[in-house]
Amino acid sequence: MLAFPKEALKMQTQVLNNGLLSFEDRRVSQAHANEHWDRLTTAQRFAFYTLAKLGYQLLFVRQTPTTSTAIAKQEDQLATIDDEGDIDFNPDVVLRERRPPRKQ
Repeated sequence: MLAFPKEALKMQTQVLNNGLLSFEDRRVSQAHANEHWDRLTTAQRFAFYTLAKLGYQLLFVRQTPTTSTAIAKQEDQLATIDDEGDIDFNPDVVLRERRPPRKQ
């Protein structure tokens, strides 16, 4: 099992608890890194090992009733892994933090 630094998880929790994030978080609860890992298929886990060697970190896993997509990040570069383990280094994904501000 891939281990994530406990200090990083504590820091993320502190930021969330202090209300330092400026966007509305629509998730029911903040998933921990190990929960994301548990949501990966076996093929996605093997593919992520390759990405981890390149310095990528697992951000989250987007699940639907029929498929799942893992999102990983290295600095400003995103990569996705489909449920069959295929890696896309140029995905058409926009994260909330990268989304341009809404015009009012």
